[in-house]
Amino acid sequence: METHLRKKLDIIVEAPLERRVVALLEEQEVRGYTIMPCLSGKGADGAWQQGEISEALSMRLIVVIAREEAAHRIMAAAHELLRDYSAIITLSDVEVIRADHF
Repeated sequence: METHLRKKLDIIVEAPLERRVVALLEEQEVRGYTIMPCLSGKGADGAWQQGEISEALSMRLIVVIAREEAAHRIMAAAHELLRDYSAIITLSDVEVIRADHF
């Protein structure tokens, strides 16, 4: 089985920012992404749970797999969009089987 190197972006944002991130991904011509609700976590401000105070403060995980050049371009654009908000953006190496999908 042959694998191909790609980059994986994980973008964690507050739920109200989800649409803005999706719009950014569409502008960057991302071929696909996955959005998942975050149930709970802990960060610099302490522990939290989904809907604890308000559904508006719920978090979303947006996952994108892309070629290296595209991933760095997306990461830079996401940083620009989200730098004044609670957000975490990570970039990691992954291997995929179907390179033509990414």
